[in-house]
Amino acid sequence: MKKLVVAAAVALVFGTSAVVAQDQAGGAGASGNTIGGVSVEKIAAGAVGVAVAAAIISNNSGTTLPIIPPPPPPPPPPTETCEGDDPLVDGECIGTTTTVTVTGTGTGTNTGTTTATVPVTFTYAPTLQ
Repeated sequence: MKKLVVAAAVALVFGTSAVVAQDQAGGAGASGNTIGGVSVEKIAAGAVGVAVAAAIISNNSGTTLPIIPPPPPPPPPPTETCEGDDPLVDGECIGTTTTVTVTGTGTGTNTGTTTATVPVTFTYAPTLQ
């Protein structure tokens, strides 16, 4: 942005002091401070323009680093939960059931029901919270 402003200022300096060679009578009829037909004011304006151009050229390799905000912290990992008292082992919930009822009928007059304790184990995915 600064370079654009300086370039615009240089353009204005050169635009307001156009150099046009005009023939004038020399000797007693000559007027103003001139060197070879070019006025001193125009030479001074040209020198200022050259100085500004030199400043632009010498500063053209300047760099400004952008301000980059730090990244936001990562969100905390979700917690895995199992149902009831089931333990979480290697990312899986281990559930157990220990009661199975077996009913059977026999021939004759006897009918019976027996409750057997059989451990049954199953796995399921935990819920993420």
